[in-house]
Amino acid sequence: MALNINGTTGISGVDGSNSAPALQGTDSNTGINFGSDIIDLNTAGSSRFKIGAAGQLGVAGANYGTSGQALLSQGASAAPQWGAVSSSSPTETYAHVTFGNTYDSNSGYVIHNITGVSGNAITGDTTNERLTPTVAGNYLVIYNCCWSWTYTGGTTGYSAIYKNGAQEQRSTFVHGSYGGTLPVMVMVVVSMNGSSDYISFHGYENRSNGTALMTSLSRAVMFLLKES
Repeated sequence: MALNINGTTGISGVDGSNSAPALQGTDSNTGINFGSDIIDLNTAGSSRFKIGAAGQLGVAGANYGTSGQALLSQGASAAPQWGAVSSSSPTETYAHVTFGNTYDSNSGYVIHNITGVSGNAITGDTTNERLTPTVAGNYLVIYNCCWSWTYTGGTTGYSAIYKNGAQEQRSTFVHGSYGGTLPVMVMVVVSMNGSSDYISFHGYENRSNGTALMTSLSRAVMFLLKES
């Protein structure tokens, strides 16, 4: 036995039978169909959204996606689509930098040569000695420079972090012994545009009659704190 409730022209109605009850509009191909424990929202005979017998959700027909996927918006002019959850996850952005031995014998700032960069979403350039993030945001940069002297007498020196060729932050220290090594750390939080902005690492010592060495034991790290 079927329940049959019809409206007049232009008015929706309920029309069904024992095997396939349906709620449909005046166009028999448009409506909500209930059959085999499935709810099917369709337009002009084309399925738009389904709820299966097990409660699964289908978009544009029986497209239920695969295990672990999520529905991702495609904007105002397209239906959502199933996709990997990882595709919408934030990118982990960081770099770890190793250096080579760099000598400073001219009493001025010299750039510390980069020998290796590991990480993600930060490009390391060992030719121009710089780091270039590919994600815009605020970054924490830490530079630990290990200095070494082979001459006697005191000296004043700096380790510095540069952005786009200009000093962003520096340390200061005075070395008064007869030689040896000294680690000097400097850090800064700096905004990067994710395209052309770059970071480089520099050192300075004020002795023109001796040679100071920024050693290969030096390290630097760069982390994204907040994406723009």
